[in-house]
Amino acid sequence: MPATGNFLLDKGYDAAAAITKYRAVKFTAEETVGPITAITDVVAGVEQFGVSAPEITKGKGASIRQSGATEMEAAGLCTVGSLAAIASDGRVQNATTGARVIGQFRQGAASAGNRCSVALDLPGFLAP
Repeated sequence: MPATGNFLLDKGYDAAAAITKYRAVKFTAEETVGPITAITDVVAGVEQFGVSAPEITKGKGASIRQSGATEMEAAGLCTVGSLAAIASDGRVQNATTGARVIGQFRQGAASAGNRCSVALDLPGFLAP
């Protein structure tokens, strides 16, 4: 697979909870992000490295891609050129009605757990 990410803006934030690599996050407080919990959440960006609960207590923060292209974990089918929307766990899939669209697929994925590439357009809109 060719390069899947190209940052325009990555920013560090405090993590409110453990965050899985290549999943979308939302703001939970000023300068703090946490995991997505609903398909309608407003997206702050995509975690690039992952941060565990023990790492948070040692001061590790989250590295969030907010602009550019990012690799993401697929929640289901991801079709190149289609609109990319978040699942309730921060993974990404083809857009469905009512889900938060966060960009367009540059590279697809056949099934859940695979990796794909998304050109980000944040904070996104709710799919009609």
